[in-house]
Amino acid sequence: MRLVTYSRMGVPSIGVELDSGILDIPDAASYFGRKYHVRGQSFPSTMLDLLSWESGIDVVRQIVERYNQTPSGERLLTLSLDSITLEAPIQRPGKIVALGRNYPEHAKETGSEVPKFPIIFAKFPSCVIGPNDTIHIPKVSTKIDWEVELAIVIGKVCKDVSEEKALQYIAGYTIINDVSARDLQRQDVQYVRAKSLDDFCPMGPCIVTTDEIGDGSGLKMSTAISGILKQNSTTSNMMFKVPHIISYLSKSFTLEPGDIIATGTPEGVGFARDPPEYLKSGDIVDQYIEKIGFLRNPVK
Repeated sequence: MRLVTYSRMGVPSIGVELDSGILDIPDAASYFGRKYHVRGQSFPSTMLDLLSWESGIDVVRQIVERYNQTPSGERLLTLSLDSITLEAPIQRPGKIVALGRNYPEHAKETGSEVPKFPIIFAKFPSCVIGPNDTIHIPKVSTKIDWEVELAIVIGKVCKDVSEEKALQYIAGYTIINDVSARDLQRQDVQYVRAKSLDDFCPMGPCIVTTDEIGDGSGLKMSTAISGILKQNSTTSNMMFKVPHIISYLSKSFTLEPGDIIATGTPEGVGFARDPPEYLKSGDIVDQYIEKIGFLRNPVK
């Protein structure tokens, strides 16, 4: 399934993308009866609330099945993509955990050693923006870089899990642009400020559930800046794979529904080029991951 957070005429909601358009999940739950409500309460209207409900994704599958079994003349109307505004799938995740140098060729292009264990840092949830939202170049930095990353969306409370069971705790995957202020990164040594400035976590366009993507390997991924290809790789080049990442992190802290894990970027970032390249006003950043789609953001 392809789950989306969207707004229409300023009203936010969540939906599932079907061939015919976006099916509003809370409306469909109401249409098909109260058994889809949560302990008599209204159906969740945010992605975070949906994932926090242990049966949430399974119930959405049931709703889609009911929709598909309904005669075409009696179905709820779906919304066309051009009639809505896609938002970040999870607008304020509890945690954004990121991995550094998880692609060996990216480590090499930066002149760094390939790590022997995952390098972990965090991004503030306040830097999340959605598809087509603007990345604003901040006053504190002029060296703004791009990083396309496969992002894991946690679906269940996860602590001390094995690699063999790790996929059971994943709701799905999305795309993150781990935007980075390279001058601040060098100045601060650690990454948090350089990775957490406002607008520095574009996310979207949807969450694709694990039944369609599995362990996240073998997906083509790319970044183009104003139509010029800069990154071109595959998630198979990750050194630490998704099950290992989940298991490794869960041994240190509890992962919760809606938490985001950015799994690292491949080679082709701007600061490692000769000469270095950085985002500038007027650029359009197009990032792609196979089976998920495109995440586009203008720069100003």
